[in-house]
Amino acid sequence: MGAFLFVFPAGAASQKVRAEDVLAKHLESIGTSEARTAVSSRVAVGDGTAKFVSIKDQTVQGRVVFASEGNKNFIGMKMNSTLYPGERFVYDGKHSSVAAVTANSRSVLGNFVQSNSMLLESGLLGGTLSTAWPLYNLEASKGKLSLNGTKKIDGREVYILVYTSNRGADVDVTLCFDKETFRHVRTEYKRTSSAGIGARPEDSTRFSESRIKLVEDFSEFKTENHVTFPQKYRINYLVSGQTGTTEVEWNFVLREFAFNQKLDPSTFEVGQNTK
Repeated sequence: MGAFLFVFPAGAASQKVRAEDVLAKHLESIGTSEARTAVSSRVAVGDGTAKFVSIKDQTVQGRVVFASEGNKNFIGMKMNSTLYPGERFVYDGKHSSVAAVTANSRSVLGNFVQSNSMLLESGLLGGTLSTAWPLYNLEASKGKLSLNGTKKIDGREVYILVYTSNRGADVDVTLCFDKETFRHVRTEYKRTSSAGIGARPEDSTRFSESRIKLVEDFSEFKTENHVTFPQKYRINYLVSGQTGTTEVEWNFVLREFAFNQKLDPSTFEVGQNTK
């Protein structure tokens, strides 16, 4: 991988660890180069919950399925609720689609992924659970990394890498790697929408900007088929703005993994709403 793929902030030259160092160690934490390239497709299945924190902590049970083949990616959730039956995110290598939840309406998570399709099309969503994970090949994924120091997550220090893509996106992406193991433990997506403008100047004072934060957490790593992946997957979606605050949290435990299976082509069929 050429060094041109990395962008360094001022003073980075004096730092002991560079962006490409973190990347190299991260890839090693997954498995050897031979082990990683030997995996052409991957499936992970687990059980868990979706908790609507801002709606009296309503919780529904369900399952999640991750399926990927090369840069094709599928993430599906099936929940035991008529109001929230689940999610379906698909990228077929050229187009992406996000399924409606009910009555042609997407969930808050679905709306965010649809409006920021780079998350799905670049392979970011789902982290190392997917063969489409962009850090496997930054040049092909059109991504760049820059080191942005360290911070603590749940008492453990992590390296912070900023991810940018020339695919174009109105969202800030940071990737977090455990300082000791270099495993990818978190991705944070942040987006701020400007406050609205009223018909009259005095009306504009009643508008406020909208802030969206989506966090993916990965933990409880296990090695199978000579590669290491997380067994616990958590998503937290939080938006605050003019209409109040909405928060939803998903927690899944992955118990079944399969590698190099021939996946049905219909797995990656996009819906009518493509991009």
